[in-house]
Amino acid sequence: MTAEQQVQLLESSAWVSQRRNKAWYSLASKSAKYYPPQLIQELEQLGIKDTGYKQVGTLIVKDDEKRLNNILEIVRKRKKTAPEIGDIHWLNTTETQEKFPLVADGYFSLYVSGGARVHGEKLRQALLTACGKNGVTFLTGEACFIDDIISVNGEQIQADKIVLTAGAWFTDLVKPLGIQGQVKPQKAQIATLKIDDETGEWPVIMPPGSHYMVPFEEGGVLSVGTTHEDDAGFNTDVTPGGIHQIFTDTFTIAPSLAQSKLLKVEVGFRPVAPNFLPVFGELPHHPGIYTANGLGSSGLTTGPFIGKELAKHILGEPLDVNLEDFPVSSIIQY
Repeated sequence: MTAEQQVQLLESSAWVSQRRNKAWYSLASKSAKYYPPQLIQELEQLGIKDTGYKQVGTLIVKDDEKRLNNILEIVRKRKKTAPEIGDIHWLNTTETQEKFPLVADGYFSLYVSGGARVHGEKLRQALLTACGKNGVTFLTGEACFIDDIISVNGEQIQADKIVLTAGAWFTDLVKPLGIQGQVKPQKAQIATLKIDDETGEWPVIMPPGSHYMVPFEEGGVLSVGTTHEDDAGFNTDVTPGGIHQIFTDTFTIAPSLAQSKLLKVEVGFRPVAPNFLPVFGELPHHPGIYTANGLGSSGLTTGPFIGKELAKHILGEPLDVNLEDFPVSSIIQY
């Protein structure tokens, strides 16, 4: 499980992303759209209220008006095909501080009302509860392949279809199949801070740089991060360099957080594919074995939607995306 899955992620990140890959944007945008009217509603209809999802808006904070204008232009264009983006407001320095009281002087921002936060652990528990309500049987233990059969704790499980969602551990899992997996772990360090303010209604903050701040539902707690370490393997150590990187960006935009209480630092691993794109579908040369992987830092945004698309693919139903844009062949070698 990644550090972000243990904590939170932005559901609006796709709309403000400047990534040029059209297939990725289409997938991420559809994934964000899938949340409130479908996934969350279906969970609530099952009596599951604590889903970890809340629409609080997103605040994109910059000290460079030109860069902010570029993002504003991108978001306005995307709203034409994605009305769920909601209202888009340019905020001056005073208005920005009203939305996010901790921000330093001199920062402008865009407020995107459709943005939301997702608490990964709460969503995971909600989905597990939904599975239980639908008759799913859970087996807990170490899984491995013996030929094309899954074994859990030494017990072989016969199955018509097998779906591998092993994240960063995909490469090890598929070795017995004669596959050289190409998925690598990307280490993520993320910190949780406590302040005196009530933060439950604050928007998700996307400051300059590659980090973010996410307010918890519980008042006064913020998640800040996160690092993107490509060469650390599965090293779970909290490092001064990683924390310094996070706090340098955080304290630049919100200097008062330097006086906050550090509750914890977590470490996890994102699964990253060679092309930095998610993949899903059937494993070549292994009929009946399917996988989804390589979601990277967009996992909480795209994961539920990809899961639904993969299930539809297995059942032979029409998809809302083109599988050829996300080929499983890109993460395997024989």
